[in-house]
Amino acid sequence: MKVELSPDVFTDECFELIAALVRYFAVGRHEWRVDVSHLPLAEGYFREHVPKRAPTWSDLARKGLVSGAWTSHTSGRGAVTVTRETLEDHVHDLGLAARLVVENREADGAFVLALAHVFDPGRLVEAVERGWLKIVQGGGSGEVPKVVRNEQEEFRRRSRVTFLLDGDRLTPGVRSKHQAVADELREVGAQGHVLRFREVENYIPNRVLAAVSVPAPRRGLDERIKCLKTLTHDQRAHFDMKKGFADRKRERVEIHSEQQELYGSLPESIQVGLRLGFGDGLTILLLREAEAGKITESDFDALGPAVCDELRAILNLLYEIL
Repeated sequence: MKVELSPDVFTDECFELIAALVRYFAVGRHEWRVDVSHLPLAEGYFREHVPKRAPTWSDLARKGLVSGAWTSHTSGRGAVTVTRETLEDHVHDLGLAARLVVENREADGAFVLALAHVFDPGRLVEAVERGWLKIVQGGGSGEVPKVVRNEQEEFRRRSRVTFLLDGDRLTPGVRSKHQAVADELREVGAQGHVLRFREVENYIPNRVLAAVSVPAPRRGLDERIKCLKTLTHDQRAHFDMKKGFADRKRERVEIHSEQQELYGSLPESIQVGLRLGFGDGLTILLLREAEAGKITESDFDALGPAVCDELRAILNLLYEIL
């Protein structure tokens, strides 16, 4: 997070807490924003209290120089203003891991980490690896609000908790059943995102599906992918990527009643070709391929208009709480 220090924090009794903040800045965990008019004060304070480290700490301050008045940089969720009164609480909060609450930690966590590798192969990946960002199991959409609130309770001044929920939309344009949950959480200060597509698996590029592990002779996987490519963007966005169109009890094609208009006109050969879907573990595959550098933004862009914009918006939520 961007952190600004009010001049009134530079006192003898605040030294240990200031030192803790400087350590956060030094390792890149948080970003120090310094008004140019306050630089002499910080440099003088360091020369008095840590003469041997003063040059290094002063360099950190100079790197954080910003133009304009000190108060002009305090707006936005991604910035905090630290005063003498709030110093202890803010040091506590900034020392905690930011939290992303998801429905399924393994699947959704792999999805978000894969996005980080593709869209920002530095900052977010490091944050997860170093424990600065914690991905929390929500246990289903119904439990997410409770988990978010529990996580928020650990913070004293500035909650750094966000959430991600599947859209679970069966057709395009309908209001997600999770939107009310998202609105409720925003009222208690937790910003988050409800996916535009049905589930995280609907954002899996075709290149990843080609790596799905199936028994020899691949059980028609290549043909299944060809069938998937015939779908429109809207049809692909709301298709059950894991289970397909299967009625597993009677082993025949079954299309949900709410999706008849969306898929009813598909040729029978396409419906049959997609009956089995692509199975579980798709986001784990996505992460593996992303870590190997095999996935690019263009792979996501092929999934439909504004897909990359949505995925960047998810990552931006994380930037704001890191």
